[in-house]
Amino acid sequence: DRLADETIQFIRQQQKKNEPFFVSLFNYTVHWPMEAPEDLISKYKDRPLKGFRDHRYAAMIEAMDNAIGRILQELRDLKIEDETFVVFTSDNGPYGGVGDPTPLRGDKGHLYEGGIRIPLIVRWPGIIPKGRVSSEPVILTDFYPTLLEVAGLRPRDSYPGDGISLLPHLKGGKRPDRDAIYIHYPNFAFHKDNRLGTAIRSGDHKLIHFYDTDSVELYNVRKDISERKDLAKSKPQLANRLLKQLKDWRQSVNANEPVPRPSAGL
Repeated sequence: DRLADETIQFIRQQQKKNEPFFVSLFNYTVHWPMEAPEDLISKYKDRPLKGFRDHRYAAMIEAMDNAIGRILQELRDLKIEDETFVVFTSDNGPYGGVGDPTPLRGDKGHLYEGGIRIPLIVRWPGIIPKGRVSSEPVILTDFYPTLLEVAGLRPRDSYPGDGISLLPHLKGGKRPDRDAIYIHYPNFAFHKDNRLGTAIRSGDHKLIHFYDTDSVELYNVRKDISERKDLAKSKPQLANRLLKQLKDWRQSVNANEPVPRPSAGL
């Protein structure tokens, strides 16, 4: 509620000054610690939970939904809804102890789809067709060039950006012109059962390279969304090609790599 209050106040101030605004709102919900208004916790406490493992998580989602709804209503009340580009997304999948991404495999901290396939809703009335659904794989770094294009700006020539503007595709036009996207996650970050690795998504296929065993897994995530059929052995040429492409990319961006260390003797 406090973040929504501050956001609404900022938008009102900008409107009074007749100036544009940019808001990057990161809600504390839904995130650890599990906290929500008591009335919402009570609402879900005795309900069977589908897609959740903790009733507080369900309460947090409704609290966040209410807060976002207030901000969107403010845009309507100020009559700037048609002038405002709105993005709703997340930075990772649900925390495994409370969220359930089924049928996706894995959760936050994993390179399986449950850890990296996230909600993405974009709204710009009159510009982006209402109700359109796209299955095009994109990545959060795409939003830097996308937001610049929305604002009528260009990236600096000296800036080696990683993303591609999604605006033409969001309008119903061409798909982003690239052959792959990459996800690099060489750390544990408090997730006790994840494995350090890097992934590449090219077309319908995704290859994961795990550092601990220097092994790969290959999935057709279009046909096998749950990533249960590893194709690395049955499609060795494709696996080797994607692994080389992945390693070449890591080298080209000077990606941080995990460094083995001697046992602490514990």
